Amino acid sequence: MKGGTYIFVVLGILLAKALGFCREIVFASVFGASEYTDIYFQIFSLASLVFTGVGSALSTLIIKNLNRPENSSPEAARAYTVYFFKRAFLWCFAAVALLYLFAGPVVRLLLPGISDEAFPTAVKVMYIMLPSCLFIVFAYIMNGVLQNSDVFFITSIMSLPFNVLIISSLFVKDISITAVSVVTTIGWFSHILILLPAFYKRGNRFFVSNGAAAKRSTSVSPEVVYIFIAGMMFQACFMIDKAAVSFDSGAATTLNYASNLFLTISSVFVVSMCNVIYPSVCMSYENNDKERVRKIMRFLITLILCIFLPFILTVCCFGRNIVSLLYEHGEFGPEQTFMMSKLFMIYTFGIFGYVCQEIFNKILYLGGKYRYAVIGTVSVIALKLIADKFLAPYGAVYVAVSTSILFTLYAFCIFLSVRKVVGDYFTAPLLKNVLKVAAAGAGALAVHGLVYALGLCGAAGRFTFLIEILLCSAVYLVLLKVTGVIGYVMDNRSYLDGKKNITEELG
Repeated sequence: MKGGTYIFVVLGILLAKALGFCREIVFASVFGASEYTDIYFQIFSLASLVFTGVGSALSTLIIKNLNRPENSSPEAARAYTVYFFKRAFLWCFAAVALLYLFAGPVVRLLLPGISDEAFPTAVKVMYIMLPSCLFIVFAYIMNGVLQNSDVFFITSIMSLPFNVLIISSLFVKDISITAVSVVTTIGWFSHILILLPAFYKRGNRFFVSNGAAAKRSTSVSPEVVYIFIAGMMFQACFMIDKAAVSFDSGAATTLNYASNLFLTISSVFVVSMCNVIYPSVCMSYENNDKERVRKIMRFLITLILCIFLPFILTVCCFGRNIVSLLYEHGEFGPEQTFMMSKLFMIYTFGIFGYVCQEIFNKILYLGGKYRYAVIGTVSVIALKLIADKFLAPYGAVYVAVSTSILFTLYAFCIFLSVRKVVGDYFTAPLLKNVLKVAAAGAGALAVHGLVYALGLCGAAGRFTFLIEILLCSAVYLVLLKVTGVIGYVMDNRSYLDGKKNITEELG
């Protein structure tokens, strides 16, 4: 079935993210929002955001390099993979050692408003979570190698055991934050375990290979640094936001819940697209088939708009209902629901910055245009630090607004920069598709406005908003069908099947 690969990846990531939702909900119910949850989430961010940022950069780079002509044979590809693992291990080991040495100052940097009483606990949690760096980096490199071999489903569910372990631990009576931190580190190691059978089945190894072949491979260090920096915009800005409000007990946790909810939902589709499409884009670019790359990008932009316009509208219209339904249990009360729903909506407006970071940046890497993504990322982070310095005293809402504005500006700049790599991809047919999707969104919004004006939904019960969402969704899909957008997506869905269609055409 054409496009079936993408559907299976979406289902896999949806399953993993659903468990991630459960993890967040159970955690909120057990611990609520306090200084100690701020400690856990901010140090957890070092692993879940910074370390995964490194891993994602390495995954992107190994896919790019495995598609080079010198690594086209299976033997050369395996030799390069081993070389890659060796270099990654050495750099990560050195980084972890440094972090152990400077754990105290790093904690002060992550949590500038932490009390002296809670500081020893924060350092202890830091020590416990640092080994995650090695586990995460190895798992993400394995992830990239498998995706390049068109192995997508197992990579999409690699976080399942991680979430199961943490959720299970939260049901232990009177469990402490430090105990949850231990389970979290073990959970990161489980990413490697779930990928290991598929990785070894395809003849890959970690440290054993033909030395001569590996030595001929190019150095990975400079490109990794560029990709890591360019891929850290969202992660760094969210950490800066949480650090900026750490003086207000529980505020960092509320920001964490909001940003995680945003990333959890949006990443289901963004990560799926990136995983499935990026290897085929790499192969097309290395074969000098830029016209195919432009076609893929036009298809991508249309599909992204089809998915994320209703996402934005849903969060704007029903965000509070969604947060209340998912999070308002136990220690998480109405006041926190109100604040989290506002932050969730604000962050959602930065969705296209996230899309550019995860997908469009990688197009720039193919042409060696790292500087555009790096300069843009560094500029956003610098402006974020300055903005939070002035806005933090006014509260988390103002901090989040500045983040979304910067993300949107970044998206606009990267959108223009990609033309330097693939040429002019924004054509008249693409503009027509954009306008058609916008019209469908306007139609769905009009239905919501009509229902609201007539007072037909909202007072009957906690779940009635779901009926309105279904009604608006039906109108949106009908309009997409009538305008021909769904037909366009279906006609080009083979782009969502990885490299196999290109390989079949060439072979």
